[in-house]
Amino acid sequence: MKWLLVLLILVGGGGVAAASLAVPTNAAVVNGSTISQATLNSDISAIAGSPDYQCYLTSEDYLSSNGNEELPPITGAGQGQNVGDNPTANNAFVATYLDTEIGHELVLGLAATRNVTVTPEQLSEARASLISQIDSVMTQVSQTAQGQNRRFTCGTPGPLTGQVVLASLPESFVDAQVQFVATASALQEDLAGVGSSQGQLQSYYEQHRSQFDTVCFNAAEFSGEAAAKQAQAAIDFGSPFAQVASSATQSGTIPCTELVAVAGELGAKLSSLQGVAVGKASPPISVNGSYIVLELSKRTPTPYATAKPVVSQAVQEVGARATQAAITTAQRRASVHVDPRYGTWVPTTASVSTPFAPATSDVLNAPANEATPPVSKSPFSG
Repeated sequence: MKWLLVLLILVGGGGVAAASLAVPTNAAVVNGSTISQATLNSDISAIAGSPDYQCYLTSEDYLSSNGNEELPPITGAGQGQNVGDNPTANNAFVATYLDTEIGHELVLGLAATRNVTVTPEQLSEARASLISQIDSVMTQVSQTAQGQNRRFTCGTPGPLTGQVVLASLPESFVDAQVQFVATASALQEDLAGVGSSQGQLQSYYEQHRSQFDTVCFNAAEFSGEAAAKQAQAAIDFGSPFAQVASSATQSGTIPCTELVAVAGELGAKLSSLQGVAVGKASPPISVNGSYIVLELSKRTPTPYATAKPVVSQAVQEVGARATQAAITTAQRRASVHVDPRYGTWVPTTASVSTPFAPATSDVLNAPANEATPPVSKSPFSG
């Protein structure tokens, strides 16, 4: 459910003094629920104060867009009017973050209409999920061309961890993100037709036990599908895996984990792995242009208490499409009003469009907005 977990920031430019505004008004109103300017400013300030979190957002944006999007800087071109004021905030960053908060409000409202609530245990699980998400993103980006780029890694010797990133943020900000993750997860479980209570999740587990068996696989990667099919046939006829893997581009073992998790990680159909017997091979799995053949070396049942996090994820995956459809419908029907200083709500794209910069001819005193003030000609200067 990555699309629900992260705060994606899109490309943009310009700057407005959003973090310094003091007029008591709402940044947006969503179906009658307000997103106050104070809340928006507080969140922007929290992100501005955490370089680690900015590195995470930058990395997440890079990975989710396959390197096609770049996170704009959070700060703008100028400072506040008074000593100690926060720097101005980039209007593209502010507008898109407000767009994210509007999306969150729509999801929370949808959950409320379906009477979806969360328990303290679900909040604890959501925090662990958020930490795991950050761990995964930072590990993945460290293995890309941006692995040495400080803007993505913050210059740490190893990948930033979720624990470190969340510790760099105010507790109130983290709590709000955890609350959203927990509610969104419960909403997915509800829209899957299962529900999010312990009894409902355990019932799903009992009906799909084999999906959650703990499996151990040997894996061999081949450059072509024909070679992979030959390897599958050789293993099924009794050839030792080591012998078959000698012609692979690379081989190794996959850490033992639940079957549904292996299928999800590789993007394979669960049905293609469920029927594999110990000592036999899976059909070739296409992964990034290569073909992987798995040999099942061990399979054991997994108790519900151990499998529960994976059960929740599996149910959420079942409900993901229905949840996206419900959110899309909610966006189209939503009544959203945005303070024009932050942008304009565009119903067709369900997004906030940043304000247009005025033409130079419309600015009465353009030099006043430049970073370097004009040099005084006064005879009394110096």
